[in-house]
Amino acid sequence: MAKQSQRFRSARPTMRVPGDAVGIQVPIGRIGASRSHWQTIFEGRDKPSLYRLYNGVPADPEDPGNAMIVEVDGAKQTIDVSAGTSVDVFGKRIRVKAAGGGDSLFVEGWYVLVS
Repeated sequence: MAKQSQRFRSARPTMRVPGDAVGIQVPIGRIGASRSHWQTIFEGRDKPSLYRLYNGVPADPEDPGNAMIVEVDGAKQTIDVSAGTSVDVFGKRIRVKAAGGGDSLFVEGWYVLVS
């Protein structure tokens, strides 16, 4: 009997996150922080990681939106992220909190692991 050649290959699932191949950022977590409480984004023991944090635009077009305060590794100096912008931070412990500027007491957004 002659061997039959394989015509079709079966697709194997990949181990990458969807969108990696084309550069699309897929959020891995949501940010929903208030002015009174910190939200911890990442707390690692071994090594620091690079995260991209995005401060979302408010639903109401009249509202300028709150800035987001980002604290990296308990630093005394923080990073302010305006509404509708993002920032890349590298650290072992990353926390966020809402700042002033908008009508609400909260900030909403997303974060993604870059590396």
